[in-house]
Amino acid sequence: MQTIKRCKPLLGTYVSVHIRSDEKSATLMELTRDVFSEIEEIEKSMSFHDPESELSYLNQHAADHPCELSEDMATVLTTALTLSRLSRGRYDISVAPQLIKNGHLPEIPHAALATACWRDIELSENVIRFARPLILDLGGIAKGYAVDRAFLAVCEQVEEVVINAGGDLRMKQWRGEQLEIKTPGCGEGGGLKVAMQETAVATTAAYYMEAGTSNIIDPATRRPLVDGRSVSVFAPSCCLADALTKLVLLADNAAEILGSMGASALFVEQDGSLKHLA
Repeated sequence: MQTIKRCKPLLGTYVSVHIRSDEKSATLMELTRDVFSEIEEIEKSMSFHDPESELSYLNQHAADHPCELSEDMATVLTTALTLSRLSRGRYDISVAPQLIKNGHLPEIPHAALATACWRDIELSENVIRFARPLILDLGGIAKGYAVDRAFLAVCEQVEEVVINAGGDLRMKQWRGEQLEIKTPGCGEGGGLKVAMQETAVATTAAYYMEAGTSNIIDPATRRPLVDGRSVSVFAPSCCLADALTKLVLLADNAAEILGSMGASALFVEQDGSLKHLA
């Protein structure tokens, strides 16, 4: 059984891939290239920072006329809007103007109405239109989707594959495995080992940022959320896990939504204790 591990800077973080199979080393190397290629494709499409990305095109033009979407973009936006509806707007991908204002996203040449929100996104199959000018950011969901795309591209060809994009992780042979998650106040290299509960997991925490500058925006107040806990969500896909980490920090009905999606959440409190939500 051959094993190969590689790491590459992508998605604003480091993406690592671990593959184990009976295939030859050259074949495994080619499969890792496939993993990175899939992730690069999603990054190119959904990057807020790239003025040539599909997302940038939508932010510039979707308020003026209907825009056709790629299959990947339609899938991600459908998932995001489903979570917005279920959470009654506590998950909202239209909070980009606040992230720009707070310095977490770059300035762009088009503006959004201050009162515009997810309800102004009109999505019908693979066509989108903004009822009012708004700006979308997919930073809280696209990374997970990229991991899923890469995972599905190679998982049937190997015995084991683990893809980790800065805490957004998907694993083929996940049962009985453990994950190390960062603990509040632990410093670099510290963490807590917990059991994997599904094929995918994502972890986030507002305390990773400097005090008062969280990049998690509460759509109800349009202010940064500062929370002393970390949260890890285990889900059937990394796309869902990624998005749900923000939702569970904000939505009053988070437990209900997690249950409906086959997901669960694990909070690490500031004192290091654990709280489960499912």
